[in-house]
Amino acid sequence: MPATPELARCLTGFFGDHLVLQRGASRHTVLGYRDAVKLFLQFAAARAHCTVPDLTWADLDVETVLAFLEALERDRHNSVATRNHRRAALHAFFRYVGAMAPDQVERCRRILAIPAKRGPARAVDYLERGEVEGLLAHVDRTTARGRRDYALLAFLYNTGARVQEALDLRAAALQLDRPYQVRLLGKGRKERVCPLWPQTAALLRSLLAERGIAPHADAPVFVNHFGQPLTRYGVRHLLARYAALAAARGNPGLARKRVHPHTLRHSCAVHLLQAGVDLNLIRSWLGHVSLQTTHRYAEIDLAMKRQALDQVPPLGTPGGRPTPRWHQNESILAWLEKL
Repeated sequence: MPATPELARCLTGFFGDHLVLQRGASRHTVLGYRDAVKLFLQFAAARAHCTVPDLTWADLDVETVLAFLEALERDRHNSVATRNHRRAALHAFFRYVGAMAPDQVERCRRILAIPAKRGPARAVDYLERGEVEGLLAHVDRTTARGRRDYALLAFLYNTGARVQEALDLRAAALQLDRPYQVRLLGKGRKERVCPLWPQTAALLRSLLAERGIAPHADAPVFVNHFGQPLTRYGVRHLLARYAALAAARGNPGLARKRVHPHTLRHSCAVHLLQAGVDLNLIRSWLGHVSLQTTHRYAEIDLAMKRQALDQVPPLGTPGGRPTPRWHQNESILAWLEKL
């Protein structure tokens, strides 16, 4: 028996009531889940040789979900992380279906048993301090677009904000007189306050004044030439352009790095760590829920690793002290002290 009416009720209830009213999901979460479910329904319809309105529960089985996840990687060339994000969205939907349609519990149970796929852990990309300065030095600040880009990149590096947090920023969230700071709304609608350098505050003040925006207005800070908020893809494009320009004009190291909006967030975290800032404070600064997420910056800090390596003479270095050998007549503690 076709389950189209019940499927439609579950879809409208999931997106119209459950996510927004019961879970309080952000707009970005709702849109991400919508895209995942939309892609899945289109895939299931093509697999069943029907249209989306004609789909039944029988067409939405665990085999179809597994085939969809494989097609994301094979046909759409999505990363393992994107595959897992789509899986998480489908899990949320079918968990809701299991509660609203008891006769579909077994179907939902099998789908919810699909595990996340493990993928290779990619090294975190970050820029050295000189590379960040080189990147900013190649922004043409004689144009309105260049001044916006310079303020945006400086803001991302100063705050370590996620790119969407910066693009959602409203002028009212800025405090551009002392103490300079900004309120950022992060994942899960968690709000945090980050300090601003006086130089960053001055850039933002000039940017708002140039656009005729009052400091406490409810207006987006970073917009395109149509006055609409920038997109993540627009920021990625402009950052790649400036990185290529800087690499060709004196910063060849940038050509060997993946420079994207999150690179500035990673750079901020590593440079805070190098300056001796406590990891827990960096966690709060970046808006991480878990300290374990922040701890990865301690693992990738090449400058600290080089300092540690400098304490050990290379093999064959004249004057390098060999490891002392333990003689029976020495105490163990004395021998250990010589190591």
